[in-house]
Amino acid sequence: MPTTYQDCRAALVSANRSRGVLKAQSDRRGVVITELQRELVELEADLADEARAKARLHALNAKLGSVIRELEETGDAMVGLIDESERQSGFWLVEMFRRLIEQATRWRTVKAKAAALAAEAVEETNSSNQLGGQP
Repeated sequence: MPTTYQDCRAALVSANRSRGVLKAQSDRRGVVITELQRELVELEADLADEARAKARLHALNAKLGSVIRELEETGDAMVGLIDESERQSGFWLVEMFRRLIEQATRWRTVKAKAAALAAEAVEETNSSNQLGGQP
């Protein structure tokens, strides 16, 4: 009987040690899982910020492309009017000059749009830097 008791006691001690090792491993896994979950949340937030920044840049790019096209069209129209005015004389020259002034006014309006877009881009960059975003 004493041998059975000793065998049972040894088995119990071994089982308790094994249980302790398993618990320690489980605790370490829990810490790693918690850390990974925290990093995933941070990564998700970073990716969301990047997606918003890319969307803003895409929208700004589309606006800028539109303004550049409009500037090119206006410039081309002004050059066309100047070229045409060199071939005209008299009343037609006055009409060409009037149309040239209209194009110059359009040119200034489009340039003002471009300046507003540039200011908007700078403001967005500054506000994103103040909120902890990347430039």
